[in-house]
Parts: sequence; structure tokens; C-alpha cells
Amino acid sequence: MLRIAALSLLLGATLLIAGLTLFFPPANSGGQQAPALVWDAASVEVVAGTPTLMDNALQLELDNTGEGLLRLAARNMDAKDFSTIHLALQEPAAGLAVALVWRNAQEPRDSLSYTLENQTRQSLWLATEELRGWSGKIDTLSLRFSGRAGDAVLIRDFSLFPASAAHNLLAIYSDLSGYAPWNTAAMNTYTGAFNASSYYPIVLAVSLLLLSLLAYGVLLFLLRKKLRFNWAVVALIFLTDWIILDMLWQHRLLHQLSDTHRLFAGKSTGERLAVGPDAELYKFASNVIPLLDSSGSRIFVTSSDTYSGMRTAYYFYPLNVHWALYGPALPNKDYLRSGDYIVLVQPSSVAFDPGRGRVKVPRRPDLEAEHVFTTPSGTVVRLK
Repeated sequence: MLRIAALSLLLGATLLIAGLTLFFPPANSGGQQAPALVWDAASVEVVAGTPTLMDNALQLELDNTGEGLLRLAARNMDAKDFSTIHLALQEPAAGLAVALVWRNAQEPRDSLSYTLENQTRQSLWLATEELRGWSGKIDTLSLRFSGRAGDAVLIRDFSLFPASAAHNLLAIYSDLSGYAPWNTAAMNTYTGAFNASSYYPIVLAVSLLLLSLLAYGVLLFLLRKKLRFNWAVVALIFLTDWIILDMLWQHRLLHQLSDTHRLFAGKSTGERLAVGPDAELYKFASNVIPLLDSSGSRIFVTSSDTYSGMRTAYYFYPLNVHWALYGPALPNKDYLRSGDYIVLVQPSSVAFDPGRGRVKVPRRPDLEAEHVFTTPSGTVVRLK
């Protein structure tokens, strides 16, 4: 039973690999003729950061703004000639954000970018057909790093390749073996895929299951004199396929657990909030609270984004804060009084005109107010 189940799974995996490479090749793979653009550290143009050459690897130290940018030596290349991008980084600093940036020759003023979600970057393969805007003539292709000033990253490879079965499988493997840090959406949704993934894991798992059952059926037909149908074999194939799919999730979960421990372990509640997903909103509210006249001041939070408004109001508690989930953002003018604070969290339909000292509320009379505090997250005013 075990040998038949294992053989069925092996044949199913073989059929799956053959199907992915033969029947689902990357788009435009048939007409690709350009040679691969292979990494050459000496010919890369460093736009931002301090470079150091190290045996065809490039160590890039981020500048005093925490930015690093290098440009691949490629001009007017045809996007459809390249199906995969390979990126290999060695021991990048924790929290380093990496993005691909390219510019189409037809629209030289507008650049397109894709921030890498996949944190497994020692050898990362990306399918270009999954990158939005990867089309036409590519005028420039760059690699942008964002982190802390002085952080260093060692780039071992940044190359482009035409379509091949091996590179196609490597891109799928990168999708399955990679992971992304926790985000707010991960609390309610788990897709198992990145924005640039070629396939969802569940699609591959179901395909493996069906092809393995098909292989089992073929074995039963070819060896009908020796084999008889056994439900235990079907159950074992299903269980193995399920375990493989679950192991992919567990692998990502363990990496996310490690990131969570690195980010939050040993910190106080305030320190955790300052580095968490609501860091900007928490910092905004924390900076505003000392500016209030008293702890009893009334605070009205407005925002067109429900999450941002609700979370900002939460960080003002236990002060006298008001947040309207339904209905108008602010009460009628008769219910407002001098000294009330209005917190405009971006984006917001309520706007403040600092030149006139007026709060503009849709379909209502303007409110006279004075400016208190402003950051990219929002603005705070005090009614006169």
C-alpha cells in the first residue's frame, strides 16, 4: 500500500512538473531571442549609497537618508524577452525594504516599482509576467533599498533571463518557499501567495492530488492482475498532499514567528506600538496628547478610512475622544464649542484651510479654528 501510494505521488509530481513546463510556459517564451543579462558588479551604476566591490559581489552602504539605488546596465531592452529575474542578497539588514524599479521608454517620466514581499532573498526568482507594468521597452531597471542610514547589503546577483523550464520551476519554488512578515490583512486572510506569484499553493496542491489519483488509476489498469483498488491508498495520497500543503504554511508561520520575536521581544507596550503596524498612527496620537489643554478636552477624530480613524481614536483613549463609525464625521455646529479639538486623519473629507483658519465640512458651514499640529498622518486643530 505504501509503495503504491508513494509511486502514485511520484508519478503525479512528475506529471505536474511536466504540465507546468510544457503546457504552461511563461508568456512570450516562444519568441524570445535576446541573451540573458547576467550580473556584473563592475558595470552597475550606483545612484545612491556607497559601493564596495567584492569578487563580483557589490556591498552597498545606505546613505544618510537610509536609501540605496543601483541601476542595471541595460538600455531599451524588450520586456517580453525576459521571463525571470534572479536576485541574491547575503545577510541583508533586518527591516530592509527592497524594490524593483523600472521605467518604460514610452513613458520616461513615470517609473513603475514592485516592493519585494518575499523575505527569502538569498536566491529569489521572480516571474516577470506577474509584475504589473512589465511591458514594452524598458529604458532603465534599478534596485532600490530602504532602511536605516549606514546599513549595508551585499548583492551577489541581479540578472534577467529568457524563458526556460528550469527558471520557471525556480520561480515557483521561490513562491512556495518564501515568506512575508505579518501585516494587518494577515489576521483575516491567508492566500498563501505573493502579489507576483505564478500560482496559488492550493491550485498546485489540488493539481498534485488529482494527477496522483490519475496515476493510481493508470497503475490499477496496467497492473490489474496484481493490484486491486484500495481506499487506503486514496486516503494516504490525500493525507500526504494535505501535509505538504500544511508544511508550506508552517514554514512561513515559523519565519513570521521569528520576525515577530525579533521585532517585539523585550519591549514595553509603548515600544511595541511604536514599531508595530500602527506605528505612524500611534506616534501621531502620542505627539498630540501633550499639546491638549487638559485631559478632559473633547477630541473629535475624522477620517474617510475607517481603520485609520478607528485606530487613531483608540490611541487617544481614555481621553474624551469621539469617533463616528456611522453618520456624519462631526456633530452639528450647535454641539461643538470653543476649545474642542478636531483630528483630521488622512484621508479625510473634512479639510483645514490654514490661510483662512477654517475647517471645511462637506455640506455644512465652515468652522473657525487654529492650527495645533501636523504630520503626514494627519492634522490637529482647535476650535475658537
